[in-house]
Amino acid sequence: MKDRRDKRLNFKIEDPYIDKTQYKDPTICPTCGLVYHEKTWKKDDNLKKQIEKEGSVDYKDCPACRKIKDNYPLGVIHLKGDYLKDASHKNEILNLIRHEAEKEERSNPLSRIMSIEDDKNGFIVIKTTTEGLASRLGKAIKRAHKGELEIKFSEDQKFLRVIWER
Repeated sequence: MKDRRDKRLNFKIEDPYIDKTQYKDPTICPTCGLVYHEKTWKKDDNLKKQIEKEGSVDYKDCPACRKIKDNYPLGVIHLKGDYLKDASHKNEILNLIRHEAEKEERSNPLSRIMSIEDDKNGFIVIKTTTEGLASRLGKAIKRAHKGELEIKFSEDQKFLRVIWER
């Protein structure tokens, strides 16, 4: 993977799960409860209740829930190094990740953590539904815990790989 910055001006790589023609207004995601209204996905329980009361609503999984079901992350973060062998450091980082993800989800409800797993090589692997969340998490970990951070954009698809090591 190469840095994609030089190509950003020439074309924009679209998220294959975001297709505004696919959803009628209003649509409710039966999995997470997000509401598609006025061309955007919102977390709004009052709006959801109002729309359901009116009766003319479609039910379809939102793009984030579809990515999670299909295991199609747009961001993958690899955390590695001896620093993670200390249980308190690992727990601090995992709490930071959850906190940052909650903040991101308030501004973009389609931005979510798909999974957090320990892999066979001793890495922690985090999959996200958006590139932005993966980038935010990597930068937050570096700010709080130092270490080395590498951010790699895919050249030909919407995908970001973040590697943090300490």
